[in-house]
Amino acid sequence: MKVLVLSSYSGTRGNTPDHLCSGDLEPPEHLEHRINELSDYSAPAGDMFTDDLRTKIRQGLKQIREHEQYGENTLDLYFPWYTFRVDRQKVPVNETDHIVPFNILPPEKPEALEYDETGFLESMGTLIEGYDLVLSTLRWQDIVRLQRVFEVERATPVIFLIARTRAKKVRYRCVYDGLPNVHAVYTYRADLIVNKRNHQGAVFKILCKAACYDGFHIFEQIKQDPQRIIEIARSLIERC
Repeated sequence: MKVLVLSSYSGTRGNTPDHLCSGDLEPPEHLEHRINELSDYSAPAGDMFTDDLRTKIRQGLKQIREHEQYGENTLDLYFPWYTFRVDRQKVPVNETDHIVPFNILPPEKPEALEYDETGFLESMGTLIEGYDLVLSTLRWQDIVRLQRVFEVERATPVIFLIARTRAKKVRYRCVYDGLPNVHAVYTYRADLIVNKRNHQGAVFKILCKAACYDGFHIFEQIKQDPQRIIEIARSLIERC
């Protein structure tokens, strides 16, 4: 089974002498110049972010990729933006793709992106359809902006792992109304004793651990019944 993991950008590593800021985004010529200036400080996107959620995602992926069954089953991490790519391609960012450091907050009032000449939203749809299952830890702002991608019924199930604070976002919730392939799993219901601020990352890491312990077939179980994620997480917590 091929599993796609979607995650948002967060703050980048703090050990770089320079980074992009919001004033660098326009005009396009200035952004291009700044990205060229910062190319020496670029790094693979999977290594760029050091917050707790991204750290737990990396830890889970590392554990599962070291398992002997990995290869028959794969997990790939992507970030659904392209603005900070060194190669300037307008496609989603794989964890191995290089991006430059930046310090730019997400918009407070995001709006859904529309299909345009960049082809970015089409590339997101194509990416999703290349997998058997999608697990999302995207923040609510990113889901709103990518709403046109997620409001289309597809063969690939998309499971949003949602923390308590994000569950209250009305605009966030509207994405999966009436879509049989899109599911919301509220990760705080796993009753984790530790790390209550980051249930998404903790539950994802536990899923990876459960796959290593019990077999990669758990991803097929999740595909058929997304709410099994909570049961699997609780079961492993009790055993460990």
